[in-house]
Formats: sequence, C-alpha cells, structure tokens
Amino acid sequence: MTWIRWSAPLLLAAVAWGAEPEIVRPEFEVPAYVFDKLGPEDQALFEKLTRVGLEAVWAQLRSRGYTQCFINELDPLHNDRRLIGRARTIRYLPNRPDVREKWYSDRKQLNYVSAEEAMPGDILVFDAGGDTRSSVSGDVTTLRFLVRGGAGMVIDGAMRDLPELAGMPFQVYTRRGQAAAVSPVLMSIDYQVPVRIGNVTVIPGDILLGERHGILVIPAALADEVVDAALAKSELEDFQRKLLLEGRSIDGVYPPNEETLRDFERSKGNR
Repeated sequence: MTWIRWSAPLLLAAVAWGAEPEIVRPEFEVPAYVFDKLGPEDQALFEKLTRVGLEAVWAQLRSRGYTQCFINELDPLHNDRRLIGRARTIRYLPNRPDVREKWYSDRKQLNYVSAEEAMPGDILVFDAGGDTRSSVSGDVTTLRFLVRGGAGMVIDGAMRDLPELAGMPFQVYTRRGQAAAVSPVLMSIDYQVPVRIGNVTVIPGDILLGERHGILVIPAALADEVVDAALAKSELEDFQRKLLLEGRSIDGVYPPNEETLRDFERSKGNR
C-alpha cells in the first residue's frame, strides 16, 4: 500500500513552488516473537501480507464472489499497526443461569481455553454480538495468549484493561472499553465455530488482514492465490502513482491504456 501524506493547502503550495509531493510508505513487519515460531509456509505468507495493499486483496476477493469480507464496525487500539494472523473463534451469548450452570460445570471459560491453546500467529476473534455491557476477557488472560505467540485480537463487543493491552506488541480491535467482567451479562458458549463479526462471517483458520480502517477476512484456501495476485496489481498501481506524480494526465494512466501497460512492462525489465 502507498500512503500519500499531505494536506490540501500544503499540496497547493508544493505545486505552486514546483516541489514534488512527498510519498510516505508505511512499513509493517510480523513481530519476531510470532514470526520465529511460524512454519516456513506461514512465514512466506505472513511476510507477503506485510507488503500487500489491503484494498488490492479486497478487489481479488470480490472478483471471486466474496463481497462481504470487510469488517469496519470496530476500532483499533493502534493506527499504525497491521493485523496479520489466523482466526481462532469464540462465541458468546447473553447470560442465562440454567445454560451457564450446565456449560460451565465441567469446563473453563473459553477466553482461558483459547489463550492456552493458541498457536503462533493466531488471532482471537470474540463474537459477543456487539454487546458492550461487559468485557470478554482481560490483560492477565491475554498475557498467556501473547506468550503462546498470539498475533492480535478482534472483539465484537467490549474489552477491559485497554491501557495494559495497548502496551502489548500486537493489534486489538474492539467496539469500546469496559471495566466489568463477562459475568453476569455474557457467557462463552462455542469455540472454533463460524462466528459473525459486524456483517462478516469468520471461519476458524481464516486469514485476517487489518489496518486502521478495518479488517479483511480471507478464506485460508484462497490466501496465497489472492495475495500473489494483489501484489502484482499493487506493483502496477505503484507505477501509476509514479506517473501521476511526474505530471502525467490521469487519462490513460488510471485505468491503464496499452501505452501505460507497455511502459510498465519496460520499467519492470529495467529493474
């Protein structure tokens, strides 16, 4: 992805004085505590996910029929971090005493289970149905998830201990903060099942790619295919941006005509 950093007045001033606008590229990386624990295939995929444009991947998914794959109902704790990892899902329901007693009689709450069983590169995905009256977990349980190689959290609900979570080296998305614990408002019911986050279905093992404006959900079986295609498209778009910054008219550049495509192929040969 390419970000262009300027404000309108500054851009006008730059054009007036003949200066070129500044292009600022964000650089992302998978934290070493995650990357070093991944297998070779995941290392290759995750590395590509640090470079690919989110919208370019979205376009590839849409062309394959995945039109509801972007979550934008949640807010990130950090605006400058990319979320990269595999979904590990937990589903909550509104509390009901008889059901809670039955489900909790012989097992731990699922925020504990998911933290203990997480694999390197996992992202905990909590489906709380958007309920923000209580939190789904806290920083102490999350610390175990972090040590296991956890790569992030997505909460369609609320989370407690946000200042402590903000100090951890991964990205967290949530609807809002909350001081209250999960009981007695919610109860964890299902683990590693399909869940709904915002208006998107998330399946265990899906690849999640998140930035400040939302989270893209990528079916695992398509991940390498769509990411490779998106990287190729992103390379062309970088070339188009270069032409526009050099003063080329947008006509014939975006979308590219045959001349622009020929120039692009020549530029690749020169590199």
